[in-house]
Amino acid sequence: MLLGLVLLGIVIFFIGYATGQSDETFRTNWYSPLKGTSAASHTFGSVQGGPIQPNGNTPLLVTVRGLPILPGSEHYVLYVLKAKGGPLRCGAFSVGAGTTQVNLSYPGLPKEPHGWEIAREKASSTGTGKIVARTA
Repeated sequence: MLLGLVLLGIVIFFIGYATGQSDETFRTNWYSPLKGTSAASHTFGSVQGGPIQPNGNTPLLVTVRGLPILPGSEHYVLYVLKAKGGPLRCGAFSVGAGTTQVNLSYPGLPKEPHGWEIAREKASSTGTGKIVARTA
């Protein structure tokens, strides 16, 4: 009976361990390095694209370092550049001290796009702001 309880305890432990594990790893299909412009010359980072999701969205992991922290009335915006046409907005984010990582997504990127830009914009802005980083 004692052996049965020990075995039951071991089984419960392993079931709990297996179901409690989560994979926080970002699966990268492509990688684009970013470099700061003259407006933020100490900035560097990357945009990584993951596998296309069943709903058609491509997960993105944006990593940046060196961008200044902005006041509440401003934010940064990631733009995707395509071979034809202007930049397309992917999402807005803010940064903290040190390195910032942001998870975004974009619909319908079957492969690595033509390039990326990060702009500094006012919250009420409707156009592209000052470009602070772009594909290196």
